[in-house]
Amino acid sequence: MKIFKRTVSLFLAFCLCAGMLLLQPQSTVSAATTDTPTTTVLRMYSKSTYNSAIHVNLPKGKICYVKNIKTGNNNLIAKNTRYSTSTSSDDYASPYASIGLYAKKTGKYKVTYDICDKAGKKLSSGKVTVYVKDDLPVKSIKFDGKELTSALTTKKSGKLSVSMNSGYKLKKITVTTYNKSGKEVVKTIKNNSTLKLGEYAYLSDNSYNDGSRYLNTSLAARTRITITYTDKYTKQDCEYLYTLSRLAK
Repeated sequence: MKIFKRTVSLFLAFCLCAGMLLLQPQSTVSAATTDTPTTTVLRMYSKSTYNSAIHVNLPKGKICYVKNIKTGNNNLIAKNTRYSTSTSSDDYASPYASIGLYAKKTGKYKVTYDICDKAGKKLSSGKVTVYVKDDLPVKSIKFDGKELTSALTTKKSGKLSVSMNSGYKLKKITVTTYNKSGKEVVKTIKNNSTLKLGEYAYLSDNSYNDGSRYLNTSLAARTRITITYTDKYTKQDCEYLYTLSRLAK
């Protein structure tokens, strides 16, 4: 699943619609099998470019390309932005193509394309439903009664409250912090419950035989909050990420 990003007055806040823009797949080429499904529906914002908006799995064992990309509407621009193709048929081969999108206006669109071999012969075709909507899923997210900001907080804990806009369903809240060793600790909490902020920063500390050492950490102890919700247009699970920070121990 792919993710699309949108900043919301926090260190990190982006929308991950069903894992990187890709939702429930309907494969257009049965011969293609990769970890990422072929895109059949996605949600994006207007006046933003997404170079890898649409993922298309290509057949293994032959050189193939995506051709005849059409949107049927001048308000949505689509272009083949990437492809990886080869004659290999082994298990590690993952031939694919990407179609980038730019939407001038909000609306519901269709993108169609053909998958052709090296000689230009059509092997199959695909269709993607594109929802271009600018309304935000999360209405508000508050910690200790105040809207989240990018500023460092002095609070150690507080009530976390998430309010969704109409049509969006909150599914779960996941919190990621770091322990004293700098390793991630992940847990799920309920809405309107007490959130205890992380005390420690991430830490990467590596020593080598020649006596050299590489250390990477931060002044801030960051608590990452992942809001999983159901998108009202695609009906697929998406994510918004937020970060709360305090000075680390």
